[in-house]
Formats: sequence, C-alpha cells, structure tokens
Amino acid sequence: MLTVDKLTAGYVADIDILHDVSLDVPEGQIVAVIGPNGAGKSTLLRAICGFLPLKQGDVHYHDQRLTGLPSSHMVNLGISYLPQERTVFPALSVERNLRLGGWAMRRDKARLQQALERVYGQFPLLFERRKSKAGDLSGGMQKMLEVARGLVSEPKLLVVDEPSVGLAPIVAKEIYTILHQLREQHLTILLVDQNVREAVALADHIYVLELGRNSVDGSRQAFETNLHAMIRDWLQI
Repeated sequence: MLTVDKLTAGYVADIDILHDVSLDVPEGQIVAVIGPNGAGKSTLLRAICGFLPLKQGDVHYHDQRLTGLPSSHMVNLGISYLPQERTVFPALSVERNLRLGGWAMRRDKARLQQALERVYGQFPLLFERRKSKAGDLSGGMQKMLEVARGLVSEPKLLVVDEPSVGLAPIVAKEIYTILHQLREQHLTILLVDQNVREAVALADHIYVLELGRNSVDGSRQAFETNLHAMIRDWLQI
C-alpha cells in the first residue's frame, strides 16, 4: 500500500536527518517504526505526509507517487496523519472538532453525518461530551478526540506519531486499546511510538531507525524475542 524508497530529508539544507530510509506498509497491517530518541522517526512521518520536502528518494501510495505533493492532498487520497503535538481546537466543541476532520466531505452532508455516527459508535465517551469544549477535556480524552477526528475522513491509511506521549500509563492503555480495535477492523496503520513494548505488541512488522538510517526490521515474533537486549543497547547510545 505504502512504499518508501531510499528517502533522504532534513530541516536544513546541508544537514540530513534521514539517510536512504526504506520501508513497506502492506494493506491491512500495522507497521511500527521504533528506535532511540533522535533517530528521526517523527521526521520520517512528516516527510512521508508532505510536511517536509524530500532531498532524495520516493514515496508511493498504491500506484500514486506522493513525492512533492503538498500535505493538504493526503486526506483526499485516504491518508490521515495524527501528529505528536496536541492539535485539538480548545475553544470549539468536541463535535465541531470532529466535523473539521470531515472537511473534505463537507458538501456531502449525509455522508458526513454517517461518518460522525460511525465515529461516535466507536467512541461513545466523545458522544457524551460532544457539546463540551475540547479544551475542557482531559489530556487522554483530547488524544482520543484527535484519533477520532482522524477517522472521520474514512482513511485507508492512518499515520500515527507517538500516541502515548505525555499521557499517564492508564490513559495510554486506553489509546492502545483503540489502536488494537482499529487493527481488528483491518485499517492500515503506520505507527511511531516511544513505548517500544506496546508498539511491538501491536505491530505486524517493525522497522528500527538509528541515527536516521534503517537498522533492522522483522516480524513481531522476532522482536519480542530480542526486545530486552535491544532496549538495553539503546540506553547505552
């Protein structure tokens, strides 16, 4: 579904953060990208989704070349990006935030309403708080709102950056439960996460980035066997 081929990118002209990074995200699977802090994981997602220009390499989604396309085109292609940073509009209601997630279908009111009803079915707590201001929600509920808003547009590929960052463990567990449910619905997900154990438990395939380069990749089973040693090595970097 998504193919990244020898991607090189960075924020400054003469300094590259990513060097010849490649990965494949098959349809219906969850692929996780893990690695030590500063490895370039979040930068990779920004580059894939058009928020950072590529210096070299290509990104393909199905048969379409994404390289050079602006980030605003991704939703229309069926790609929804959930950044690490908090992105709710605090002064707007929960429902208004969700409706903004369906901006691309705003002219089809019946379809948008169906999408909202589907999302409310998945997130009943948001339905209960739909008239509340998003800024009045807890941090965990705001993260839940961000995930739900990303689903309103009916994406085929969900790109998720650090879903548990800044959350209490019990709240993070709720977010992972949601991601597990999306996996059961066969939604394709590309995930970056600092919680390596949860990422490995969730993913079908895992890629490791170190110093902006591909290190190793493999199945969940292979990583579960060697996870402790891998984390220990990262702590020594």
